[in-house]
Amino acid sequence: MKHEFASEAHAAPARGRSFGSWLLRGALAFIAVFLAYSFIQRWHAEKQLESWTRGRAIQNVSVVEPTVSSKPEILSLPGTISAWYEASIFSQVSGYIQSWKTDIGAIVKKGELLAVVDTPELDDRIAKAVEEVNRAEAALDFAKVTADRWAALRQSSAVSKQSADEKAADQQVQEANLGAAKANLERLKAQKAFAQIIAPFDGVVTVRNIDIGSYVAPGRNEKPLFKVADIHAVRLYVDVPQVYSASLTKGMKVTFTTPQWKDREFHGEIATTSNAIGASTGSLLVEVDASNSDGALFPGSYADAHFELPINPHLLRIPSSALSVGKHNTRVATVDNDGRVKFKNVVIAKDLGSEIVIASGLDPHDRIINSPPETLADGDQVRVSSPNQAADSKE
Repeated sequence: MKHEFASEAHAAPARGRSFGSWLLRGALAFIAVFLAYSFIQRWHAEKQLESWTRGRAIQNVSVVEPTVSSKPEILSLPGTISAWYEASIFSQVSGYIQSWKTDIGAIVKKGELLAVVDTPELDDRIAKAVEEVNRAEAALDFAKVTADRWAALRQSSAVSKQSADEKAADQQVQEANLGAAKANLERLKAQKAFAQIIAPFDGVVTVRNIDIGSYVAPGRNEKPLFKVADIHAVRLYVDVPQVYSASLTKGMKVTFTTPQWKDREFHGEIATTSNAIGASTGSLLVEVDASNSDGALFPGSYADAHFELPINPHLLRIPSSALSVGKHNTRVATVDNDGRVKFKNVVIAKDLGSEIVIASGLDPHDRIINSPPETLADGDQVRVSSPNQAADSKE
């Protein structure tokens, strides 16, 4: 009995140790499973967060395609109207204005008297020239009589041949003196004719800078006495930027307006160009000729000239909001088929305000990002969406 009791007492602690060991292993297994489950759950959460963050990092953008204008481009530029002919009239004689016959705005005909210059000094020189002619004529008459007499005496050998030749030579000298005196007189009379200021052609008097008693002289008057303009037609001069110079050709029709005739449109055509680009202006000077039969156009007037340029299929238009200006170039952000951003350098032909005309750098089928974010970089992944979605993404 003692032996059996001792064996049972010895077995009881062994069973207790076995149960405790099993319990410990179970607890460790539970903890391991719990930790593994927690790790897996956290890994999945991190992956979801990474995927969500990556999705949020892809910006939504709206795209547009460049367009080719189907209508001719109208180029509007300022210009200055000039008369068909314009003459500045200066005095060719010295004297004082005796009278003037026409004022500014007067319609005159070619040869019509504009003013008369009183020339007392020239008149005195003409009077002296007349006296010189009279003296020369008298001297010639005397020399001719003397030469004839000595020629007759030479026939009778009363005088020597040398003496007779001297008298004949003296007659020739007097004839030359008379010719010179008459030439001087004619020159002064021709100069006197300039005392009458006349119109050089049919036109209108646009300037009068004299009054009665004004002193005038050749080279002394900085301002012209009169200006006369022929305005049956006018010439419109326009500086055209170099980029458009190749589009303008002789005979091209041009319309223009002036501030004083706001509701009226005038028509002309390109007559010629300077065929040179101004070094200081970078533009081509273009002359447009236009009729002015009713005299509505005034020389010196400002005008807005409108050139209808031919359609250029190589010029593309994009919204001005799609333009991205860098430090050294002008760029446009495009999206390729894989949704990657690619910046392209472009050359601007013209700024139309809401639109930009691109001369080169774009393809007609490029997808252009409208209003690209400043943080956008070459190679970034983007998602093409509507403008509203892109705006929500930015927010």
